[in-house]
Amino acid sequence: MKKILIILGFISAITAVVLAVTPLFKLSVFPVITGLVLGFLLIYLYRKKEVKTKAIQYIFLLSIIALSFTIYKSIFIEAEIGDVEQLDKLEDSSKEEAIKELEGIDIDS
Repeated sequence: MKKILIILGFISAITAVVLAVTPLFKLSVFPVITGLVLGFLLIYLYRKKEVKTKAIQYIFLLSIIALSFTIYKSIFIEAEIGDVEQLDKLEDSSKEEAIKELEGIDIDS
């Protein structure tokens, strides 16, 4: 059971780091929480026996790195909103081009 928890902890921590550096950084909160919970559970299980806890330290390290990237991006990166008028003009011109293309097509049954 301990090895399964270690593997799940690594998978969630690595997933959190990968999501934290992509534009989907807001989704990295869930794997971070999972990694931290699994890390604390592993500490509880290993506390009874004196065993090296390098794997647990790596899980915590990766989870904290992902959490710091997520917090940094959510504070300093602003959502860019495009010009609505320009988008409306582009949509109207694409509709007009589509109508012209459809008028020129002859359909033979």
